[in-house]
Amino acid sequence: MLLLFGGMMLYMNAADLVVSFKPAISFEDMLDGKEVKAGSHIEGNVKYVMDYFASETSYTKYKDGSHSGSKKSGNYYLIPIQDGFLALKSRQNDVNTLNQLTDETIEYMTSGTEPATEFFMEGSVKKLEGNVANYYNEYLEELGYTAEEIKAMGDPLVVEFRSFTAIRVMFIIGIAAVILAALFFMRRYRIETRGSGLRRAEDLPG
Repeated sequence: MLLLFGGMMLYMNAADLVVSFKPAISFEDMLDGKEVKAGSHIEGNVKYVMDYFASETSYTKYKDGSHSGSKKSGNYYLIPIQDGFLALKSRQNDVNTLNQLTDETIEYMTSGTEPATEFFMEGSVKKLEGNVANYYNEYLEELGYTAEEIKAMGDPLVVEFRSFTAIRVMFIIGIAAVILAALFFMRRYRIETRGSGLRRAEDLPG
């Protein structure tokens, strides 16, 4: 069980652990033309946010096929970078702040007043896939971009929140669990092959 638990922890956190040690790219860097790709480490204050193009809900599915009521778990927003756009997956707790920043971004586009709302985010970049990628493309079309222009922007990417401190802690826990499992295995193997080293009852005096 320790080996299974430790292996699962290592597998689940290995990719993000690698990302956590990469130099961080800020949202301002992306506006200035810094290249961003899947596996990039993002950290900093979000400058501008367009409206969200998709939302996410979660629920628990039971063995009989039924499921619990849906619970909102965040939105997918559009953020501008120098050569196009990037999606941002928010947590539900951050929706109100990002909606406020969206309103201020739209105001900035019409009046030139810089947004006052600050929103800090640290995360990793992944490729946007499935229906969410389709919603992303549809939203860009609604903004007036042609299919050729959208294709020229490259594969859609999304920034997802990550607590890299927590990821490092969980990775260390996974290593510790694997090492502990190995020690238990070695001890059991030694007992099976050499005995426990304790004297048997029939060998004791009297």
